Amino acid sequence: MLIFPDNLGVGEVFSYGGARGVPTPNIDQIGIEGIRLTNFNVEYSCIPSRIAILTGRYATRAGENYFNGMTLWETTMAEGLRTQGYSTGLFGKWDAGGPGWEGKREPTQQGFDEWYGIPGTSHVSQYETFEGFDANTQPIPYVWQGTAGSPSQKVKPFNLQARRTIDRESAERAIGFMESNSKNGKPFFVYYPMTQLHFPSLPHPDKAGTTGAGDIGDAMADVDYNVGLILKALKKLGVENNTLVIWCTDNGAEMRRPWRGSSGSWRGYYNSAMEGGIHTPCVIRWPGKIKPGQVSNEIVHEVDLFATIAAAVGAPNIIPTDRAMDGVNQLAFLQGLENRSNRESAIYMNGNGQIMAVKWNDWKLWYYFKTEMPDPDPDNLVRLFNLRADPTEDTDVKDFYPWVISMIDGIANGYENSLMQFPRVPANQNDPYIPSSVGAAKRVEVYSRTDRAP
Repeated sequence: MLIFPDNLGVGEVFSYGGARGVPTPNIDQIGIEGIRLTNFNVEYSCIPSRIAILTGRYATRAGENYFNGMTLWETTMAEGLRTQGYSTGLFGKWDAGGPGWEGKREPTQQGFDEWYGIPGTSHVSQYETFEGFDANTQPIPYVWQGTAGSPSQKVKPFNLQARRTIDRESAERAIGFMESNSKNGKPFFVYYPMTQLHFPSLPHPDKAGTTGAGDIGDAMADVDYNVGLILKALKKLGVENNTLVIWCTDNGAEMRRPWRGSSGSWRGYYNSAMEGGIHTPCVIRWPGKIKPGQVSNEIVHEVDLFATIAAAVGAPNIIPTDRAMDGVNQLAFLQGLENRSNRESAIYMNGNGQIMAVKWNDWKLWYYFKTEMPDPDPDNLVRLFNLRADPTEDTDVKDFYPWVISMIDGIANGYENSLMQFPRVPANQNDPYIPSSVGAAKRVEVYSRTDRAP
């Protein structure tokens, strides 16, 4: 079970500080019953984050312009799990197929037996309200549904009313999927990529005005309520003890007013490699398998979830070996059998593949510093921060710690060297796509593990 809210910053969750004071008991309970990660890392925008979590690869590997979506050559965790007899369902936001996804890169063509939700993002729900919008000349956004082997079908227009209810409807569909498969004794994988808190952050009608914290606070209450529906269903079906539940978010806080989110103690928002854009909440539970009550500040990245889930189902063979994989198996660490994460670093790249920044332990080296605010020193692109001492990334200390720069340069070079064996998917590729390196069988894994500092 993978629950994946949208544009939800670390400061929105009560157990992470809860800037608005909105209770999130269901989300928090997952962490209490398992592990709460305080150094979980993701890509900093919607499409690349979805590509990364589904494939276990940095999104820039999947395309020199990842905003065009991933090709069908990519192997998703849903495809892998389906080979192990799992039923697979997606309920919520797809946003990994790119423009022209219909009939080409639908969820049911990339591992999902069925899906219900929106193909792109939430702000299109506003289109019909824009001045000058003409339904005769401009496409109306829709909610879709589909099953493997058949083209997806339109369900209803995705307007502001539908925007308020899409997450609840998706949760209910997910529960129906769980009930059907449980009845038939078949294991299932549910991917529930919620649309909240992406703007417009409009809550379900039964949550509107309930928190006193505005639309975004009410929408956060709606997120937690829908998570509770899923958890209650698992318990009712008698499968909660046999279900790995992962709740994490795709990137940092929503930045558009009046729905501006909270990044907690970090600085920045999504669409930025500032910590506020890539440092997000994550709670994971698996009763009897993951030790409860854990809190860890070890580095974990969303690309690790594919390998970790593969290990959890006893099928490491579903991880592709004909391409560079960036994720590492974190199962033993999550279970409390290992004290340290199997990752010490994470790389942040823009859509063109340019390395923006690299994190290594508590350090972060920017090669191309870019913040959401006007920069008083715009020519100083290379900057080094110690994130424990300076979580807002204000004080450049590169002149004092040159050895750190050397260590991080080695991580960046390892990634660049991996591209020699496994080049990135060229921009704007049509399907079917077969890379020239498809025959290579050696997995490249040289930049996520490095020697620890003395």
